[in-house]
Amino acid sequence: MKEKKLTISGYGIFIMSVEKLMDFLKKNKRRSKKILDLFQNNPELYFESLKEGVWIPIVPIDSYKYVINNIPLDDEWQKIYTYENFNLHVLGGEIWIGSFGHLLNINIDEFKSNDESISYKTLDGILLYDAFKLKLETGKYLVNITGYKRKKILEYPEANSGFSFKFEKVDEFIGYNDPREDDKYHFNLLNS
Repeated sequence: MKEKKLTISGYGIFIMSVEKLMDFLKKNKRRSKKILDLFQNNPELYFESLKEGVWIPIVPIDSYKYVINNIPLDDEWQKIYTYENFNLHVLGGEIWIGSFGHLLNINIDEFKSNDESISYKTLDGILLYDAFKLKLETGKYLVNITGYKRKKILEYPEANSGFSFKFEKVDEFIGYNDPREDDKYHFNLLNS
């Protein structure tokens, strides 16, 4: 995968299959576009979403630019952590990795387009990406998340932190991990 730079608005990154999210909401008779509010106000629904692999929230992290995937372990980058075995159920052969800002009031049409990314321009005319689509075969996956940091910090607007994801296809999920467990997962170590 080519290096992708994701600009975060909000306090986290999501990984999800939009088709699985829509299926989950329909099954649970929910029609909200405010996905974050829905899960924050309904903890049982949030935990069920993790069990079923609807999404993986990577929180909390600072609002910066992050390199997504293909980060080499070389003189430039150092691995900070790897957290393993998060459930992800893919429907429709694609997933999205994006900024939590999209889940404040989700626009499904943005994700259903043929575009490989969702982007916007700043007032200065700089193009920023806040979601990327990746092709991934339909099925259930355990996802490992590895966080990286540059050894030598570069000037803005370069990304100095990043994430790589490893997807292992499985037949069934056995339990689940909650990325919000602050005593277990420290995603923001990349920025300290």
